[in-house]
Amino acid sequence: MAKVSGSPVPAYFQWIDGMRGAAALIIVIFHYHHFYLADHADRSSLPDTKDFPFANILQIFFDHGYWAVELFWIISGFVFAHVYLPRKATLREFVTARVARLYPLHAITLFYVATLQLASLFTLGHWQVYGNNDLRHFLLNLFMATNLTTQSRGLSFNGPIWSVSMELAAYAFFFIALTGIRRLPVLVPLMCSIVGFSMGAIGPGLPIVRLAIFTCAGYFFAGTVLYGLCARLDWKVVYLLGLCAAACGTVIISWDALNDVVRAILISVSLILFLAACDLMLPSIGGHLRVLGDISYSVYLVHVPLQITLLLAADLFLNGSRAFADSAWLMPVYVFLSIGLALAAHRLIEKPVGSWMRSKLAGKSD
Repeated sequence: MAKVSGSPVPAYFQWIDGMRGAAALIIVIFHYHHFYLADHADRSSLPDTKDFPFANILQIFFDHGYWAVELFWIISGFVFAHVYLPRKATLREFVTARVARLYPLHAITLFYVATLQLASLFTLGHWQVYGNNDLRHFLLNLFMATNLTTQSRGLSFNGPIWSVSMELAAYAFFFIALTGIRRLPVLVPLMCSIVGFSMGAIGPGLPIVRLAIFTCAGYFFAGTVLYGLCARLDWKVVYLLGLCAAACGTVIISWDALNDVVRAILISVSLILFLAACDLMLPSIGGHLRVLGDISYSVYLVHVPLQITLLLAADLFLNGSRAFADSAWLMPVYVFLSIGLALAAHRLIEKPVGSWMRSKLAGKSD
Protein backbone atom coordinates (compact mmCIF):
# COMPACT_ATOMS: atom_id res chain seq x y z
CA MET A 1 0.00 0.00 0.00
CA ALA A 2 1.53 3.30 -1.12
CA LYS A 3 1.38 6.47 0.93
CA VAL A 4 0.90 9.97 -0.46
CA SER A 5 1.00 13.03 1.84
CA GLY A 6 -0.17 11.15 4.90
CA SER A 7 -2.90 9.00 3.37
CA PRO A 8 -2.37 5.29 2.67
CA VAL A 9 -3.34 4.70 -0.94
CA PRO A 10 -4.40 1.12 -1.73
CA ALA A 11 -2.71 -0.49 -4.71
CA TYR A 12 -6.20 -1.30 -5.97
CA PHE A 13 -9.46 0.36 -4.90
CA GLN A 14 -11.50 -2.84 -4.77
CA TRP A 15 -14.67 -1.40 -3.23
CA ILE A 16 -14.79 1.45 -5.73
CA ASP A 17 -14.09 -0.75 -8.74
CA GLY A 18 -16.69 -3.20 -7.46
CA MET A 19 -19.16 -0.32 -7.47
CA ARG A 20 -18.40 0.17 -11.15
CA GLY A 21 -19.65 -3.38 -11.72
CA ALA A 22 -22.69 -2.67 -9.56
CA ALA A 23 -23.42 0.42 -11.68
CA ALA A 24 -23.35 -1.77 -14.80
CA LEU A 25 -25.85 -4.13 -13.15
CA ILE A 26 -28.10 -1.19 -12.31
CA ILE A 27 -28.16 -0.36 -16.03
CA VAL A 28 -29.06 -3.99 -16.74
CA ILE A 29 -32.06 -3.64 -14.42
CA PHE A 30 -32.97 -0.21 -15.81
CA HIS A 31 -33.15 -1.70 -19.32
CA TYR A 32 -35.66 -4.34 -18.26
CA HIS A 33 -38.36 -2.29 -20.00
CA HIS A 34 -36.89 -3.40 -23.35
CA PHE A 35 -38.63 -6.75 -22.89
CA TYR A 36 -42.00 -5.03 -23.29
CA LEU A 37 -41.14 -3.50 -26.68
CA ALA A 38 -42.96 -5.03 -29.65
CA ASP A 39 -40.49 -3.19 -31.89
CA HIS A 40 -38.00 -0.34 -31.65
CA ALA A 41 -40.70 2.35 -31.97
CA ASP A 42 -43.24 0.91 -29.54
CA ARG A 43 -42.21 2.85 -26.42
CA SER A 44 -45.55 4.59 -25.90
CA SER A 45 -47.20 1.31 -24.88
CA LEU A 46 -44.76 0.50 -22.08
CA PRO A 47 -46.52 -0.33 -18.78
CA ASP A 48 -45.88 1.75 -15.69
CA THR A 49 -42.70 0.69 -13.91
CA LYS A 50 -44.70 0.01 -10.74
CA ASP A 51 -46.19 -2.95 -12.62
CA PHE A 52 -42.80 -4.46 -13.50
CA PRO A 53 -41.74 -7.67 -11.71
CA PHE A 54 -40.05 -6.96 -8.36
CA ALA A 55 -41.09 -3.30 -8.57
CA ASN A 56 -41.51 -3.23 -4.79
CA ILE A 57 -37.73 -3.39 -4.40
CA LEU A 58 -36.38 -2.38 -7.83
CA GLN A 59 -38.58 0.53 -8.92
CA ILE A 60 -35.93 3.11 -8.03
CA PHE A 61 -33.65 1.40 -10.58
CA PHE A 62 -36.43 1.11 -13.18
CA ASP A 63 -37.11 4.85 -12.85
CA HIS A 64 -33.68 6.34 -12.14
CA GLY A 65 -31.15 3.68 -13.08
CA TYR A 66 -29.84 5.80 -15.94
CA TRP A 67 -27.91 7.87 -13.38
CA ALA A 68 -25.59 4.88 -12.98
CA VAL A 69 -23.93 6.05 -16.20
CA GLU A 70 -22.85 9.30 -14.53
CA LEU A 71 -21.63 7.33 -11.52
CA PHE A 72 -19.64 5.15 -13.92
CA TRP A 73 -18.00 8.23 -15.44
CA ILE A 74 -17.04 9.62 -12.02
CA ILE A 75 -15.56 6.29 -10.93
CA SER A 76 -13.60 6.13 -14.19
CA GLY A 77 -12.06 9.53 -13.43
CA PHE A 78 -11.08 8.31 -9.96
CA VAL A 79 -9.56 5.08 -11.29
CA PHE A 80 -7.67 6.82 -14.11
CA ALA A 81 -6.12 9.25 -11.64
CA HIS A 82 -5.08 6.34 -9.43
CA VAL A 83 -3.47 4.54 -12.37
CA TYR A 84 -1.83 7.39 -14.29
CA LEU A 85 -0.85 10.02 -11.73
CA PRO A 86 1.95 7.92 -10.14
CA ARG A 87 3.45 6.65 -13.40
CA LYS A 88 4.47 8.01 -16.77
CA ALA A 89 2.73 6.86 -19.93
CA THR A 90 3.41 7.90 -23.49
CA LEU A 91 0.54 8.77 -25.80
CA ARG A 92 1.05 5.49 -27.62
CA GLU A 93 0.93 3.49 -24.39
CA PHE A 94 -2.18 5.35 -23.25
CA VAL A 95 -4.05 4.88 -26.53
CA THR A 96 -2.94 1.25 -26.85
CA ALA A 97 -4.25 0.43 -23.38
CA ARG A 98 -7.62 2.03 -24.14
CA VAL A 99 -8.07 0.42 -27.56
CA ALA A 100 -7.06 -3.03 -26.29
CA ARG A 101 -9.38 -2.69 -23.31
CA LEU A 102 -12.48 -1.45 -25.10
CA TYR A 103 -12.48 -2.37 -28.76
CA PRO A 104 -12.46 -6.20 -28.98
CA LEU A 105 -15.73 -6.78 -27.12
CA HIS A 106 -17.31 -3.73 -28.71
CA ALA A 107 -16.51 -4.99 -32.22
CA ILE A 108 -17.81 -8.50 -31.52
CA THR A 109 -21.07 -7.30 -29.96
CA LEU A 110 -21.54 -4.76 -32.76
CA PHE A 111 -21.33 -7.40 -35.50
CA TYR A 112 -23.49 -9.80 -33.50
CA VAL A 113 -26.21 -7.21 -32.98
CA ALA A 114 -26.00 -6.07 -36.61
CA THR A 115 -26.62 -9.67 -37.70
CA LEU A 116 -29.63 -9.97 -35.38
CA GLN A 117 -31.07 -6.65 -36.49
CA LEU A 118 -30.81 -7.59 -40.16
CA ALA A 119 -32.45 -10.93 -39.42
CA SER A 120 -35.25 -9.12 -37.58
CA LEU A 121 -35.77 -6.60 -40.37
CA PHE A 122 -35.89 -9.16 -43.18
CA THR A 123 -38.01 -11.76 -41.35
CA LEU A 124 -40.28 -9.52 -39.27
CA GLY A 125 -40.09 -6.12 -40.92
CA HIS A 126 -38.88 -4.19 -37.88
CA TRP A 127 -35.84 -3.56 -35.70
CA GLN A 128 -35.49 -4.71 -32.08
CA VAL A 129 -35.05 -2.19 -29.21
CA TYR A 130 -33.11 0.44 -31.21
CA GLY A 131 -33.65 1.90 -34.67
CA ASN A 132 -31.15 3.86 -36.78
CA ASN A 133 -29.42 0.64 -37.79
CA ASP A 134 -28.21 1.93 -41.14
CA LEU A 135 -24.77 2.19 -42.76
CA ARG A 136 -24.11 5.66 -41.35
CA HIS A 137 -24.68 4.51 -37.79
CA PHE A 138 -22.81 1.26 -38.34
CA LEU A 139 -19.73 3.25 -39.37
CA LEU A 140 -20.14 5.56 -36.38
CA ASN A 141 -20.35 2.49 -34.15
CA LEU A 142 -17.37 0.90 -35.87
CA PHE A 143 -15.23 3.89 -34.88
CA MET A 144 -16.87 4.17 -31.43
CA ALA A 145 -18.17 7.63 -32.34
CA THR A 146 -21.88 7.07 -31.79
CA ASN A 147 -22.36 9.97 -29.39
CA LEU A 148 -19.29 12.03 -30.18
CA THR A 149 -20.79 13.61 -33.27
CA THR A 150 -23.97 15.36 -34.32
CA GLN A 151 -24.07 13.01 -37.32
CA SER A 152 -25.81 10.44 -35.12
CA ARG A 153 -29.61 10.52 -35.16
CA GLY A 154 -30.02 8.46 -32.00
CA LEU A 155 -29.20 5.14 -30.38
CA SER A 156 -28.43 2.25 -32.70
CA PHE A 157 -27.16 -1.35 -32.73
CA ASN A 158 -25.71 -2.04 -29.23
CA GLY A 159 -27.12 1.16 -27.77
CA PRO A 160 -25.24 1.35 -24.44
CA ILE A 161 -21.97 2.02 -26.27
CA TRP A 162 -23.13 5.66 -26.52
CA SER A 163 -21.72 6.44 -23.07
CA VAL A 164 -18.40 4.76 -23.83
CA SER A 165 -18.01 6.84 -26.99
CA MET A 166 -18.43 10.00 -24.90
CA GLU A 167 -15.96 8.74 -22.33
CA LEU A 168 -13.34 8.44 -25.06
CA ALA A 169 -13.38 12.24 -25.30
CA ALA A 170 -12.92 12.45 -21.52
CA TYR A 171 -9.89 10.15 -21.83
CA ALA A 172 -8.36 12.52 -24.38
CA PHE A 173 -8.99 15.57 -22.18
CA PHE A 174 -7.50 13.71 -19.21
CA PHE A 175 -4.30 12.85 -21.06
CA ILE A 176 -3.92 16.45 -22.26
CA ALA A 177 -4.34 17.74 -18.70
CA LEU A 178 -2.28 14.98 -17.04
CA THR A 179 0.91 16.99 -16.52
CA GLY A 180 -1.02 19.77 -14.84
CA ILE A 181 -3.00 17.30 -12.72
CA ARG A 182 0.23 15.76 -11.42
CA ARG A 183 1.37 19.19 -10.24
CA LEU A 184 -1.98 20.31 -8.80
CA PRO A 185 -4.01 17.11 -8.38
CA VAL A 186 -7.09 18.81 -6.92
CA LEU A 187 -7.17 22.30 -8.42
CA VAL A 188 -6.51 21.39 -12.07
CA PRO A 189 -9.13 18.62 -12.36
CA LEU A 190 -11.58 20.81 -10.40
CA MET A 191 -11.16 23.57 -12.99
CA CYS A 192 -11.47 21.00 -15.80
CA SER A 193 -14.69 19.69 -14.25
CA ILE A 194 -16.18 23.18 -13.94
CA VAL A 195 -15.25 24.01 -17.53
CA GLY A 196 -16.69 20.70 -18.72
CA PHE A 197 -20.06 21.22 -17.04
CA SER A 198 -20.15 24.85 -18.19
CA MET A 199 -19.42 23.93 -21.81
CA GLY A 200 -22.00 21.16 -21.71
CA ALA A 201 -24.67 23.48 -20.32
CA ILE A 202 -24.09 26.82 -22.04
CA GLY A 203 -21.27 26.30 -24.51
CA PRO A 204 -21.55 27.52 -28.10
CA GLY A 205 -22.95 25.07 -30.61
CA LEU A 206 -20.31 23.17 -32.54
CA PRO A 207 -20.82 21.95 -36.12
CA ILE A 208 -19.80 18.31 -35.59
CA VAL A 209 -19.04 17.58 -31.94
CA ARG A 210 -21.81 17.04 -29.37
CA LEU A 211 -21.53 19.36 -26.39
CA ALA A 212 -22.57 16.46 -24.16
CA ILE A 213 -19.00 15.16 -24.33
CA PHE A 214 -18.00 18.09 -22.13
CA THR A 215 -20.64 17.14 -19.57
CA CYS A 216 -19.19 13.63 -19.53
CA ALA A 217 -15.74 15.15 -18.99
CA GLY A 218 -17.17 17.21 -16.12
CA TYR A 219 -18.24 14.03 -14.32
CA PHE A 220 -14.95 12.29 -15.19
CA PHE A 221 -12.79 15.09 -13.74
CA ALA A 222 -15.01 15.21 -10.64
CA GLY A 223 -13.80 11.66 -10.00
CA THR A 224 -10.21 12.79 -10.52
CA VAL A 225 -10.73 15.53 -7.92
CA LEU A 226 -11.98 12.92 -5.44
CA TYR A 227 -8.87 10.82 -5.95
CA GLY A 228 -6.65 13.84 -5.41
CA LEU A 229 -8.41 14.52 -2.12
CA CYS A 230 -8.39 10.91 -0.90
CA ALA A 231 -4.72 10.46 -1.76
CA ARG A 232 -3.61 13.54 0.12
CA LEU A 233 -5.81 13.70 3.20
CA ASP A 234 -4.82 12.04 6.45
CA TRP A 235 -6.38 8.58 6.71
CA LYS A 236 -8.45 9.60 9.74
CA VAL A 237 -10.00 12.40 7.69
CA VAL A 238 -10.81 9.95 4.88
CA TYR A 239 -12.55 7.65 7.38
CA LEU A 240 -14.52 10.56 8.82
CA LEU A 241 -15.50 11.84 5.38
CA GLY A 242 -16.60 8.35 4.40
CA LEU A 243 -18.89 8.03 7.41
CA CYS A 244 -20.30 11.53 6.89
CA ALA A 245 -20.82 10.75 3.21
CA ALA A 246 -22.89 7.68 4.06
CA ALA A 247 -25.19 9.84 6.18
CA CYS A 248 -25.33 12.70 3.68
CA GLY A 249 -26.10 10.40 0.77
CA THR A 250 -29.35 9.23 2.34
CA VAL A 251 -30.47 12.86 2.78
CA ILE A 252 -29.49 13.87 -0.76
CA ILE A 253 -31.48 11.03 -2.35
CA SER A 254 -34.72 12.34 -0.86
CA TRP A 255 -33.99 16.06 -1.33
CA ASP A 256 -36.48 16.92 -4.08
CA ALA A 257 -35.40 20.56 -4.38
CA LEU A 258 -32.04 19.58 -5.86
CA ASN A 259 -31.33 19.76 -9.57
CA ASP A 260 -30.94 16.26 -11.02
CA VAL A 261 -27.34 16.85 -12.12
CA VAL A 262 -26.39 18.27 -8.72
CA ARG A 263 -28.11 15.33 -6.99
CA ALA A 264 -26.26 12.82 -9.19
CA ILE A 265 -22.90 14.44 -8.44
CA LEU A 266 -23.51 14.69 -4.69
CA ILE A 267 -24.77 11.12 -4.39
CA SER A 268 -21.83 9.82 -6.44
CA VAL A 269 -19.31 11.84 -4.43
CA SER A 270 -20.83 10.63 -1.16
CA LEU A 271 -20.79 7.03 -2.34
CA ILE A 272 -17.20 7.14 -3.59
CA LEU A 273 -15.92 8.76 -0.39
CA PHE A 274 -17.68 6.08 1.63
CA LEU A 275 -16.23 3.31 -0.56
CA ALA A 276 -12.75 4.85 -0.36
CA ALA A 277 -13.02 4.65 3.42
CA CYS A 278 -14.13 1.02 3.08
CA ASP A 279 -11.07 0.31 0.91
CA LEU A 280 -8.87 1.63 3.72
CA MET A 281 -10.75 0.01 6.62
CA LEU A 282 -12.00 -3.26 5.10
CA PRO A 283 -9.61 -4.23 2.28
CA SER A 284 -10.05 -7.97 2.79
CA ILE A 285 -13.79 -7.77 2.19
CA GLY A 286 -13.23 -5.58 -0.85
CA GLY A 287 -11.16 -8.35 -2.41
CA HIS A 288 -14.34 -10.32 -3.03
CA LEU A 289 -15.71 -7.43 -5.11
CA ARG A 290 -12.84 -7.38 -7.57
CA VAL A 291 -14.48 -9.75 -10.03
CA LEU A 292 -17.48 -7.43 -10.20
CA GLY A 293 -15.22 -4.59 -11.27
CA ASP A 294 -13.40 -6.82 -13.75
CA ILE A 295 -16.60 -7.70 -15.63
CA SER A 296 -18.25 -4.25 -15.50
CA TYR A 297 -17.55 -3.46 -19.16
CA SER A 298 -18.66 -6.92 -20.27
CA VAL A 299 -21.91 -6.66 -18.30
CA TYR A 300 -22.55 -3.28 -19.88
CA LEU A 301 -22.05 -4.53 -23.43
CA VAL A 302 -23.60 -8.02 -23.38
CA HIS A 303 -27.00 -7.40 -21.79
CA VAL A 304 -28.65 -5.63 -24.74
CA PRO A 305 -27.47 -8.25 -27.27
CA LEU A 306 -28.98 -10.82 -24.89
CA GLN A 307 -32.25 -8.89 -24.85
CA ILE A 308 -32.35 -8.58 -28.63
CA THR A 309 -31.74 -12.32 -28.94
CA LEU A 310 -34.63 -13.11 -26.59
CA LEU A 311 -36.98 -10.61 -28.25
CA LEU A 312 -36.20 -11.96 -31.71
CA ALA A 313 -36.86 -15.49 -30.44
CA ALA A 314 -40.18 -14.32 -28.93
CA ASP A 315 -41.20 -12.84 -32.28
CA LEU A 316 -40.26 -15.98 -34.18
CA PHE A 317 -41.54 -18.64 -31.77
CA LEU A 318 -44.10 -16.95 -29.49
CA ASN A 319 -45.99 -15.02 -32.18
CA GLY A 320 -44.56 -11.75 -30.89
CA SER A 321 -46.01 -12.08 -27.40
CA ARG A 322 -44.35 -10.06 -24.65
CA ALA A 323 -46.33 -11.69 -21.83
CA PHE A 324 -43.13 -13.35 -20.59
CA ALA A 325 -41.90 -9.92 -19.45
CA ASP A 326 -44.46 -9.99 -16.61
CA SER A 327 -43.16 -13.30 -15.30
CA ALA A 328 -41.27 -13.30 -12.01
CA TRP A 329 -38.68 -15.70 -13.42
CA LEU A 330 -37.46 -13.44 -16.23
CA MET A 331 -35.66 -10.85 -14.09
CA PRO A 332 -33.37 -13.30 -12.22
CA VAL A 333 -32.75 -15.31 -15.40
CA TYR A 334 -31.92 -12.12 -17.33
CA VAL A 335 -29.57 -10.78 -14.65
CA PHE A 336 -27.78 -14.09 -14.07
CA LEU A 337 -27.45 -14.73 -17.81
CA SER A 338 -25.97 -11.24 -18.23
CA ILE A 339 -23.44 -11.95 -15.47
CA GLY A 340 -22.62 -15.40 -16.87
CA LEU A 341 -22.13 -14.06 -20.38
CA ALA A 342 -20.03 -11.21 -19.00
CA LEU A 343 -17.77 -13.62 -17.11
CA ALA A 344 -17.31 -15.68 -20.28
CA ALA A 345 -16.71 -12.58 -22.41
CA HIS A 346 -14.15 -11.25 -19.95
CA ARG A 347 -12.25 -14.53 -19.83
CA LEU A 348 -12.51 -15.52 -23.50
CA ILE A 349 -12.50 -12.15 -25.27
CA GLU A 350 -11.49 -9.16 -23.15
CA LYS A 351 -8.40 -10.65 -21.50
CA PRO A 352 -6.83 -12.77 -24.28
CA VAL A 353 -7.74 -10.54 -27.23
CA GLY A 354 -6.87 -7.40 -25.29
CA SER A 355 -3.49 -8.85 -24.33
CA TRP A 356 -2.84 -9.83 -27.94
CA MET A 357 -3.77 -6.34 -29.17
CA ARG A 358 -1.49 -4.68 -26.61
CA SER A 359 1.41 -6.85 -27.68
CA LYS A 360 0.83 -6.05 -31.35
CA LEU A 361 0.16 -2.33 -30.93
CA ALA A 362 2.88 -1.72 -28.34
CA GLY A 363 5.39 -4.16 -29.78
CA LYS A 364 5.61 -6.09 -26.51
CA SER A 365 3.47 -8.25 -24.27
CA ASP A 366 1.70 -6.63 -21.32
